[in-house]
Order: sequence, then structure tokens, then C-alpha cells
Amino acid sequence: MHFISNTPLFQRSWAYLHRNLSGKYRVLPIGGDQTPFGYLKTSDAINLQQLPSGVYVYFDRPRRVELLYSNLDLSDFFFPNGAFNGKRFEYHSLITDDRVDGDASVYLATASEYPTSETQGVGQLDTVGNVWSNLPTAPTDYVKRPGLEGEIVSALMNDRHPIITLVGRGGIGKTSLALQTLHSVASTDRFYAILWFSSRDIDLLPSGPRSVKPRVLTEKDIASEFIDLLGANAGVSPDKSPLDVMAESLRSSCLGGPILFVFDNFETLRSPVDVFHWLDANIRLPNKAMITSRFRDFKADYPITVGGMELVEANQLISRTAKLLGIDQVLTADFHSRLFEESGGHPYVMKIILGEVANSGNIGKPERLISRKDDVLDALFERTFANLSPLASRIFLTLCGWHSLVPQLALEAVLLRDPLEHIDPAGAIDELVRVSLIQRITAPDGADFLDTPLVAAIFGSRKGSVSPIKVLIENDIRLLQDLGPTSMRSLSGGFEPKVQSLFRKIASRIQDGSMTMSSMRPVLEFIAQNYAPAWLLLAELEKEIEEQNGLNIAAEYVRRYLERDPHGTYSRNAWEQLSNLYRMGGDVVGACGAFVRAFDGPDAPLVEISNMANWMNNNHDAIEQMDAADKASIFRSLANLMERRLGEASATDLSRLAWLHLHAGNGRRAFDIAEMGLKKDSENLHRQRLVERLGPQY
Repeated sequence: MHFISNTPLFQRSWAYLHRNLSGKYRVLPIGGDQTPFGYLKTSDAINLQQLPSGVYVYFDRPRRVELLYSNLDLSDFFFPNGAFNGKRFEYHSLITDDRVDGDASVYLATASEYPTSETQGVGQLDTVGNVWSNLPTAPTDYVKRPGLEGEIVSALMNDRHPIITLVGRGGIGKTSLALQTLHSVASTDRFYAILWFSSRDIDLLPSGPRSVKPRVLTEKDIASEFIDLLGANAGVSPDKSPLDVMAESLRSSCLGGPILFVFDNFETLRSPVDVFHWLDANIRLPNKAMITSRFRDFKADYPITVGGMELVEANQLISRTAKLLGIDQVLTADFHSRLFEESGGHPYVMKIILGEVANSGNIGKPERLISRKDDVLDALFERTFANLSPLASRIFLTLCGWHSLVPQLALEAVLLRDPLEHIDPAGAIDELVRVSLIQRITAPDGADFLDTPLVAAIFGSRKGSVSPIKVLIENDIRLLQDLGPTSMRSLSGGFEPKVQSLFRKIASRIQDGSMTMSSMRPVLEFIAQNYAPAWLLLAELEKEIEEQNGLNIAAEYVRRYLERDPHGTYSRNAWEQLSNLYRMGGDVVGACGAFVRAFDGPDAPLVEISNMANWMNNNHDAIEQMDAADKASIFRSLANLMERRLGEASATDLSRLAWLHLHAGNGRRAFDIAEMGLKKDSENLHRQRLVERLGPQY
């Protein structure tokens, strides 16, 4: 204990950190002052860079303690104990003698020096077109992407948007696009110099991923590279640091003309958010900065999303690559189509699959060919996946486990069904869209559906199979499956059939006792709050399940629909449904008022109006308890509906109308209507007695 008490390391702040689904951190104190970790418990933590769960010690920031493993309740601590098998090793507890597996992959990097990247900038400035630059050469096998190229060039050439970000999945072509457009811009007079800074640590080669040495990783690296490139032109003085010099040049060019600063593979930097804030604080027009990144945890930039290739572009890439590999005669039109569809137009994935075809000599299913390339999947997605917030990670694994288009609204509802803390599913979905792990597709009815590209889904399925929250994910998936599968072909049906399917399945499960209405009510109410017609389905479900008490809840749900969409497609049905609910509950005033709203139109069937009049006239107890003015108002409103249809009214209809007028206090009109009924059916004793009763007065 004396050793522990006097060792400086143990006097520092120690804690176990775990990021909750909300984005805030759960901080479990281990030792020392916990104040430095306090900011992680606030809402500001949601926008911070992801910290993996584990033991941390605080220096200038939380530093993870490698090779020390614990759990959320700090009930045990584990240390490395050998048993290395090439992929895993063993952690051992000296407290309980328990053992757990550890992932060795992060410690398997070779100790030798990595080669430089193929896209690393050249070591000195030279003339490239009309500018001074250290740009790498433009890619030789590049397939033009006119739409994206035009958008990028336009953003670089204008006098707005100081920072431009090309964001997209790994291997999607961000660097190639950047180099192609930069060489094009270099032929103009927009910039005096274009400076290229590379943080790339993996080259995606046709043979597979290859680790390379990043050129810059921090602001200091970037500033040092800047000084080396510009030499005497950088204006270095003894009283200024390289960071100060570069900050000044970001604000006002030291070369006498605008500079374009380009940062490739920005996500590989040690603290990309901090570097971005530094750039954003200093960059000034006409200087500009362009970033390529797999993810974008910052704002104040102009983002350009780089997605998969268009069909024409993909076919050109497939044909060109197949010819280079000598397999162009082997490929069929059907394989072209399947390769484009299953790769999502991902250029690197298409090249890898074509390489597999060349190696095997056989055409297989693209899905099977890419699923065997674990190294490729890791290179494309591992870094992006590791940087996801916990909620975004859960959503991604859920979508990967259900190979279907999923309505965004339904997914949000499923995640919010039992909220133990405040979470933001919409924000997490936006995060996944920003990093291109999923894509959002809008149906003809305006509903948003979420789609996971096949290759990302293969990667996610592998991750989901070993996820510690696998049970929660599987439960989410089961609920989403109640919506039924959705493909691009069936997307035209929109959201409505999915909602109806969900309600049918839930009703069935409540009836058989495998589910309760109370557990599902928050899910269904959330859907209805965002998709108004679901209130009517929810009302019907409540009426079926909860009997008498359900009538009141069901009526409230129908009213909620009418508040949201009083003149919508289902408004007449809603008023009719509300009227029936009031009738079942014995509410004469409410039933009549809702009925008049439902059938106040020229196409309203007279038989429905007549039946309602009969029900009203026979509610003697309710009539006796009504105030005279209220009674007149209620019965008059229904009588007015029938008056419009006198020409088609039968003797029975006229008799019911006469009674409505009588209850409304209009005996004169009741007598006239009764006489009209008697002319149509002179033998009817009920009508004769009604005329006789009213006759002496009128």
C-alpha cells in the first residue's frame, strides 16, 4: 500500500469509461480525482470522438490503458496471460482465476518500416499546370464520373465554402476523384499553389489492402510538412513555431496568391476533429481546404458525398478491368448486372471480385466471392465501424441482420420502445448515412426507407454474430420482420402496407398472449405521431384488446388523427369510426356530432343517415336528460342531413326525420314530414298516429 500511495502514476485520475446509447459516458471511478472525466457525462460528449470501453488514466486527455481489462461493475480485473494462437490471447484474473479472450489483431503490426503510400505527395513543389504543387500523378486507370467531378470543381472554383469535404466509404474513389479534379483545377488560374498532405495508412491495391506509412498524423506534422515544402518561402523566423507560420498562411497566403490545402484520408489523423477545428479557425478565403474522409464528425464545411458509381460508369470500369485481367470474354451481361447491383457500384469491390474471377477462372456469385475476402472487408469498413457511436453501431448491426429495406420511422419506434435513457435514433441514422454505411431511399409516398449495401451488410453480419448486445439486436430484428420484407421493386407501395402488416402481427401476438399491449403501445404511438393514419389502426387495436376501457382510449386515438390530418384521405372514415365508438359508449351527443362530420356530403348514403336517426330517436333516457337548447342543436343537425335527401326518402325514412324535428322542437316541420310519409304509405298505423298526435296543434 505504501508503494501505491507514493507512486505518481497511481495518484492520477483513473476510471472505467463506457459510452451509453445516448452518446454520454458512464464514468466508473477507480482512483484519484474524477473531475477531469466530468465532461464525458454531459451532452457535449455526444459530439466527441468515440472512446472504446475500457480502463483510462487521465493525462492531457483520457488515455486508454492497453492490456488491462475490466467490466462495467469493476468486479474484476484481467491481465495478459499468454495462450496466443495467432488471432487471440488470454486475459487472466488474479482475483477470481477467471479467464477471457483478447483480440490480438491490434498488436500484430510488423515492427519493420511500412512503405510509403502510392498517393503520397512528392517531396517538393514543382509546376503542375499553372500552379506550384506536390500533387501525386493523376490515376492512370481512372473512370470519369462527370456528375461528381463537376460538383467538386465548381465548389473549388467559387469564392464560397472555405472547407470542402469529400466523404464516403473506404475504396469508394474519394482520393482518385480528388486527384482527377485537382489536376483539372491546376490548369486554371484559381490557385497559386495546391499543397497535398497525406494521412493514408492503407493502400487499396487490386491484389488486396496493403499497410503504408502515413505522412502526417497531427497538426505539428502538417505544419512541419508545410515548412519543408515551402522552404524559404514559408517565412520562418526564430520567434515563430511551424504551427504559427502555417496558421498565418491559412489566413493569408505567404506566396502572394491563393493556396489550396488538401488533406487526404483525414480520418486517419490522431484527432481529426481537433485538426478540423484548427483549420476552420484559421482558413480564410481566397485560400481553401479540401478534405477526403470516411466519416465527418464536424460541421462548418461543404460536404460532397461520394457514393457508388452510376451504371454507365460501373460498366465502363468492369469492362476495362476485365480486359486488363484477360477475362472479358468470360463475363456475361447477367454477371455485369449482378456485380453492379450487389457491389452497389463500389469501384474497389468490383475490382476485387473481378480479380477473384480471374484467379479462379470461374464466375461465381459476387456475394460469395467478396465474403471470402476478410482483409478487404476490414480495410473498407473496420475503421468507420470502430468510430461509430454505440447507438449507430446497434442500428447498423440490426439493419445488417435483416436483409430488407427498413422504414426509418419503424426502426426509430423499435429503438424507443423501452427508453432507459434519452437517445436519438434519427441522429444515429444520419450518422450512418454520413459515413455511407447505409443509404436513405424515399418511397413515392414520401416515407424514408433505409438500405444497407450488400458488402457492408456482409461485414456487419460478421460483427453482429459476436456482438455483446446480440440478444438486443435479434429482438429488434424480430419486430422489424413483422413489417414484412421490402425490396426496391415493392418500394412503390410506400409505408402504409408495412404499418398494416405490423399492426396485424402485433394484434395476433397480443391475442395469443406472447406480447402485451402495454409493452407495444409506446412503439405504435411513436409511429402514429409521425404517420397520422396509424392512429386509426391503433384505435381499432385498442377497441379489440381493451374492451370497455379501450373505447375511451380508441376514441382519443381517432381524435389525435383528426387533429393531425382533419381533411386527409381517411378523415371521413375517421369521423365515422369516432361516431361508432361514441355509440358503443352511449354518448349520443358525441356520436351525432361525429356522424354529421362524416356524412356531411352529397354522396353520403341515405340508409346510413336514416339508421343513425333511428338510433338517436330511440335513446329515450339520453333525450330526457338533455338541455332543450342542446337537444334542438343536436337533432337539428342530423335532420338537416336528411332534408337534403327528401326526394329519395322512403316512408320509413320520413317517419324517422319527423321524429328528429319533433325532438328538435320543430313540431310544424315534423307534422309536414309525417304527412309526406303518410302519402307514401297511407296504411302505416305509426305514421297515422304521429299525424294525429301533431295534427291538433298544426
